[in-house]
Amino acid sequence: HKEKGRGRKKGNNVVKLFNYLYKSANLFIVENNQLKFKSQYFNFEIYEGIKYILADYFRKKHAHNSRNIINNPEKELSLLSPRGVIPERIFNILGEISACHTKDFSDVMKLPFSQVGIGTENAHPRFIACLLRIGDLLDIDNNRFSDVILKTLVNIPVDTLMHKSKHLSIKSYRADSSKIEIIAKCDDYNVANITNQWFEYINNEISKQMIKWNEIVPDNSFGYLPTIGNLKVELENYEYIDSKKKPKFKVDTDKAMELLQGAGLYDSDYQSLREILQNSVDATLIRIWLENKKDKNFETPQSTDYRNLLKDYPVEIKIKTLGKVGIWQNWEIEICDNGIGISIDDLKYLMNTGSSSRNTRKNNVIEQMPVWMKPSGIFGIGFQSIFMLTDCVRIETKSYFDEKLHLFELYSPNSNRKGDILIKKKETNHSYKPGTKLKFKYKTPAVPDRYSIPSKHQNASRVAHNYDPFSYDSMDIEFAKIIDEVFIFKNKSVIPIKLSIDNDDLTPILKKEIEFKYFDKETSIEMNVWPGDLAYEFRTDYYYKNQPIKELFHLKFIGFEFNIHSDKASKVLSLNRNKIRSEYRNKLTENIYKAVFNVLTKHFNDIFSNDEDKKKDKELKYIGSMFLNFYTDREKFINFNIKDYNQWEKIPIPVNDGKDDIGMKELLEESKQLTIKYLKIGDNIDTYKFEDKKLEISIKGEEPKYNYTKFLFSKVNEYFRCITRKHDAKINATVHSYFKNNECSPFYSYDIKLILRNIKEGYHSNARLFIPCLEKFKELKLKENAKKPYVFNYNLDNKILFSISMMLSPYIRIEKGYRDAKLEVNLNDKVFEWVYENRYDKKVTMQQIKNTYQKLINSIDLEEINRSNH
Repeated sequence: HKEKGRGRKKGNNVVKLFNYLYKSANLFIVENNQLKFKSQYFNFEIYEGIKYILADYFRKKHAHNSRNIINNPEKELSLLSPRGVIPERIFNILGEISACHTKDFSDVMKLPFSQVGIGTENAHPRFIACLLRIGDLLDIDNNRFSDVILKTLVNIPVDTLMHKSKHLSIKSYRADSSKIEIIAKCDDYNVANITNQWFEYINNEISKQMIKWNEIVPDNSFGYLPTIGNLKVELENYEYIDSKKKPKFKVDTDKAMELLQGAGLYDSDYQSLREILQNSVDATLIRIWLENKKDKNFETPQSTDYRNLLKDYPVEIKIKTLGKVGIWQNWEIEICDNGIGISIDDLKYLMNTGSSSRNTRKNNVIEQMPVWMKPSGIFGIGFQSIFMLTDCVRIETKSYFDEKLHLFELYSPNSNRKGDILIKKKETNHSYKPGTKLKFKYKTPAVPDRYSIPSKHQNASRVAHNYDPFSYDSMDIEFAKIIDEVFIFKNKSVIPIKLSIDNDDLTPILKKEIEFKYFDKETSIEMNVWPGDLAYEFRTDYYYKNQPIKELFHLKFIGFEFNIHSDKASKVLSLNRNKIRSEYRNKLTENIYKAVFNVLTKHFNDIFSNDEDKKKDKELKYIGSMFLNFYTDREKFINFNIKDYNQWEKIPIPVNDGKDDIGMKELLEESKQLTIKYLKIGDNIDTYKFEDKKLEISIKGEEPKYNYTKFLFSKVNEYFRCITRKHDAKINATVHSYFKNNECSPFYSYDIKLILRNIKEGYHSNARLFIPCLEKFKELKLKENAKKPYVFNYNLDNKILFSISMMLSPYIRIEKGYRDAKLEVNLNDKVFEWVYENRYDKKVTMQQIKNTYQKLINSIDLEEINRSNH
């Protein structure tokens, strides 16, 4: 405290803050490791000094002391606590929960997620500890400051008065399950700062809990954390401007509300490296555009000019081993790019999480770029995710726009420096090119207690498999995951990625996958196409701006890689960039199909051909034809002439143990009866028998094994009309038989009573459904595109996609409890009017609809169905 006060003017904020402790400590001396009074006289000042020093000492340990009291109240407080009924284990975990009250958040996550509680109940220590921490931060209206006691003190600590003023400054306070909002009005700058710090604690704590919410909350039924609304400090007689306030990281309120709705953002800390590399790539793409837009061709991602430019703008990753200290292995990671750099103006947006979208200068440049070349967009949490790896980042950067060179030292909002940013300006000249050099230290457990390794992390897996505790001092799995993230990022990155570890250049061994070959301008989707073969199909992989994301849906017959360039990341992706946002799925699905059909029809002979092997050439065209026909039937593409792609008709189907090959169309036309056997046991192959105009197909399980069988199933409804189903106990198989009888409905063998029993038993969760319409109730038949929100089709469990007429059920399901429900007739004017507006036959009258519904109801014994119990 002497050092802090030395040379400062009277009235300095630091002196004011620590004055009471300095004065108290100055009343004592230390001799022989003992604290002694300087004065031989005892007075109130000395008495209060002892209290202040002891209070300051114990305040820092109060959570630890709480744990000790819970574990041993008799020793700590001479308090008897009967413990015969409750296991000692429960008291121990209660103590740990209390101890985590003031610990780092990482210590809270070390608590068990769940353990056996008392009796049959489960306990969730981590969840309780998190609620305790939030509750403490929101403990405002507790009248903790007694004016009577304060008047008995000779010297009231300055920070006590400021904290009292902080609580008294609260003018509006809302804290409920949906939102937290606090408004404070202060007339003192220091009180305002303390209040702002408190608001930052609330923001940081809830943000950290939100990131790990899936690992905290016992069950999804508990819902989510409240969103952060308006945390506002109104400072009277002062203005909050940059010259009066240190720059700090803070969470933009709009983005915080979005953040707090989600579950865990990142699967693990190492994924934050992906965000930093993406920032470098984004900055580099902008610079490439600015420097070359006037004289280079940027028509498509495959443009030669563009591809040739990329090699001159690499991103370099340099890693140094700093050695092992105690249980930690230490590293230094440096990432250098040739992008547009970071100006002081850019730094203002970087400080404020989620506000980068308001960076007008940068956004104006981006708007001019081709859609496929635009950066992926910035959530704002992207850069700050680096603080999952380190507490301090040092950046040397030169801005493309103002050509100023700066050194930034950035501290985590959760570190002891509370998000401080230090800025230094350096001399520069034109030989120093724009770009950013980012450096930070990273430490990992030398030998982790336990670990998990994602399937794509081959280096981490190799490290784990090769570790011998007698040969190596460290098992660098977490570091290997960092390297794996670089490998994954490199796979499809358009910007060259270079990697070195301890000056050993590893760039040559970085895997570089095949670049995207095709580009659809209409949808801004790049793709690769892997035709597969008649028997097996390839996988479908998805990328956004060259970085992998989770699969949206799988396509049959052909393997694809899709690289999505349309729209900003914030619109397309979830916050952790791992998957497609649910609200964007429909639009993207439509674009995927458009892009696929545009590319496959335009490049059909290029994709599905083999000049060296005529047999393979035919097979490839069969595959292309299967795909186009299969998805044209389902997606109802307009102005698409599918007759140009009828090669599927001649696909040779091996029948009778492969003795004969018959073209698919001929086989379907010649067969008078088709029998499909869904075997429970047997070989996992599709077999065909064809005798006496009868075709029999046997498959194992629910789905065919081979591509050509899957496609043949899609054509059955064009050649056959009637269907019967039965179970053959002798061969343990479900047997479906199809016949060419044009006069019957494909639904004739289904039992309407069985459908209603299934609905009653809860096999469908909606109250009312569309159900198959029998011929005798044809007046209720609906047009094909008839839809009503929250009314869905009854699932017929059909393997073959017959077009079955549907009607609106007159029954609704009333659920009283788990598997306890009944059906009730529910017909009213709204039902009749909707069915009338959506009827298939426009000649049907309203009265006919009402009469037919009554006919249907009279034919069903509803009491019998409600009594049934499957």
